[in-house]
Formats: sequence, C-alpha cells, structure tokens
Amino acid sequence: MLKTYAVVVTPQDHPPALIGPFIAETNAERYAERIGSFESRRTNSKVDAFVATAHPRREYLDPRLPTDPWTLGKLIAEEEDQGHDAFPCLYARLYAQLGGNITDKVWSRATGWEGNENSGREDLLASAEDWRTQRLGAARALKRIAVELWNDGMNNVQDIRRVTGLSRTTVYEVLRAAGIDPATRDSEQ
Repeated sequence: MLKTYAVVVTPQDHPPALIGPFIAETNAERYAERIGSFESRRTNSKVDAFVATAHPRREYLDPRLPTDPWTLGKLIAEEEDQGHDAFPCLYARLYAQLGGNITDKVWSRATGWEGNENSGREDLLASAEDWRTQRLGAARALKRIAVELWNDGMNNVQDIRRVTGLSRTTVYEVLRAAGIDPATRDSEQ
C-alpha cells in the first residue's frame, strides 16, 4: 500500500488541523513549513506544523484549493459567512499550496480586488460563451462534412457517425434536410 503523509497544524487556541494526504513527503514538508510560518505570523502566536504518516480512516482538509476565481470566491464567501476565525484560514492554505508569489494574485482575482472590472464569474461566463460559439461552429462544420461524405460515396450512416462524432439521429436529420433519404441507400447495399 502506498505510504501517504499528512500535515498536522497545532495552534495554541484551536484544535489541531489535519491536511492531506500528500503522496510525496517533500511536498508535505514544504506545505508544513509554509502554513506553520504563515499562521504564526497571522495569529501572533506559535503555530507548529509537522509531517506525519496519513491514516486512511481520518478526515483531512484537502491541501489543494481551487484557484479559479469563481470557485475560490465562493469558498471565501462561505468562510466569511461562518463568522468565526477558521483555522487554518483559506488564505493560509492557499499560501501553503502556491507560495507567496502567486497567492496574492489568485486571491485578488477571487475577491475582485485586483482592479479588474470583471469578477471571476464574468470571466467564466465569457469563456463559456467563447467555447459555446466554437462548439456551434464545429457542429455546423461536422454536419456539412456528413452530407459531403454521403455524396462522396460513404453511404453508411454508422461510418459517417464514427468519422464525425455526430449521433446517428443527427446524421439522419442532416441527410434528410439535404434532401437525401439514407434509408433507401442503406437498403440498396
């Protein structure tokens, strides 16, 4: 069985936090060093963080927080809504995950403090619109290709379906819309 590791964070005024599992001990050590030093500075008290062997039956905080602005922003809002000082805080966990250089930028985008007019949600919506437009364009092109393949002699709907990735129903609809009755040609073969 694969040996995994956990980071145990022990503050003075909170119960210990268990974070993991980590597959590489070096990753756990780096995480423990970052979160221990950050939480010590944040709480102005000694916070120890050390690496231990993870136990499969224990519950752990996931060391990997999402970094996309929308999802991270929702987690931040949930933490603020709880109204109490969470330990370890999301920022400390993100700092331990990413390091100091990137954390501020990711956090700023998630909270909308980066100076960007768009929130994370607006960026995601714009991205979704771009992908949807690309998908619609690709679907139209594949439908045209299906008709051209039929006209070029590939008179088997299943073969066209495999090549284009379109559903059988869609291939039939496209061919019929182009004035082709695939049922008569299929039966001729």
